[in-house]
Amino acid sequence: MKSIKIISCLLVVFVFASWKNYSYKKIPTFRVAFYNLENLYDTINDLDVQDEEFTPAGKNQWSSSRYTTKVEHTAKVISSIAPDFIGLAEIENAGVLNDLINNSQMIGLSYGIVHVNSPDVRGIDVAFLYQKKKMTVTGYHIIHVSTDDTAFRTRDILQVEGVLSNSDSVCFFINHWPSRRGGTEQSEGKRLAASSALRTAVNQYTMKHPTNNVICMGDLNDNPNNKSLQAILKADSVANGSNNDLFNPMLILYSRYHIGSLYYKGAQDLFDQIIISDRLVEKNGGKEKLISNTTIYKPEWLFKVNKYKENAPWRTFEGTDYSGGYSDHCPVLINIRL
Repeated sequence: MKSIKIISCLLVVFVFASWKNYSYKKIPTFRVAFYNLENLYDTINDLDVQDEEFTPAGKNQWSSSRYTTKVEHTAKVISSIAPDFIGLAEIENAGVLNDLINNSQMIGLSYGIVHVNSPDVRGIDVAFLYQKKKMTVTGYHIIHVSTDDTAFRTRDILQVEGVLSNSDSVCFFINHWPSRRGGTEQSEGKRLAASSALRTAVNQYTMKHPTNNVICMGDLNDNPNNKSLQAILKADSVANGSNNDLFNPMLILYSRYHIGSLYYKGAQDLFDQIIISDRLVEKNGGKEKLISNTTIYKPEWLFKVNKYKENAPWRTFEGTDYSGGYSDHCPVLINIRL
């Protein structure tokens, strides 16, 4: 009788352990990140874009040594985060991406690249890196951003679709919306146009794939509480459990803690954001749990006291002065079950 009880107990333990292991494998956690690299250019003059300042003879004296330092620094940041998936902004071309993923600090992460040249006049694009063992890319294309100014050209939105290692499907949208150059209000219409283009693309994708999840990321050049995010994209902090509705954990971080991913004259802005399908909130244990897994990456070595006497992200350039740092932006990341 005693032996039967022992066997029964062992059976219960085995079943419970197997169930836990099955659950873990069934819903793995992925690390998703976004990083604006602050002008990762090569040293070659591309006659099709305005990149002359990032050449050895240009005003930034962009030498092979400076380029190598930039790649090394960028690889250090990304490898220290070790994301499964990361969106990038301000990269010049596929060549710099290949140099980046083949850097010795990055080799072990085995990244694949998704990149399409955009119409930006300076030749800076967005891109997507993914660990090939974590996702198979099934398709990608660009979404053009049109504004009232027909002469204005900006970065396209990159849409990447894939199947995860747990066999679930997901769609990533990588963005770099028009800057605030010329004034926040004066340039707002261009960001509203980008937001509208993204909202339309999300709607089209979720109508076609109602059971798939969506992740939008990028340097939006607007804060989470601005009109482009709230009124147009409708990325809020209310979780309705729908894949078409969008939840923005950055809105709570920004409003609650007043923290940002870039600094300017004593103020912080949270332009770099990761926005997800509403229904992922419940899947990840609710809003507070999800927010606790959302981070602006700020190690001490990524910062330096700037000319305004503030401790801020260590830039590559401060104005026209070469500083030799990393970027004027901090990366953002989220650990999430998809």
